[in-house]
Amino acid sequence: MAARRLVGECEGGTCATVYALDGTGDLLVQGYKPTEAETAGIDVPAGESVVRIPADIIERYARDYLNG
Repeated sequence: MAARRLVGECEGGTCATVYALDGTGDLLVQGYKPTEAETAGIDVPAGESVVRIPADIIERYARDYLNG
C-alpha cells in the first residue's frame, strides 16, 4: 500500500498533511505532536495517537475531495 498526498500545510517538505492510503479508502494524517495540556482529558488507547493539524487542512480536504 502506498500513501498519496492529498492536502497539506506546505507544498513540499515536512509539514501537516493528509494522505490517502491506496487500496483502503483510509486516510493518514501527519501532524504536530500535541502538548500534555492539549490532550488533557483525551483517553488515547494503546495503538492510537493524537496529532494536531491546522483546521484549514480539513477544510481544504473537504472542499477538494468531498464536495465533488
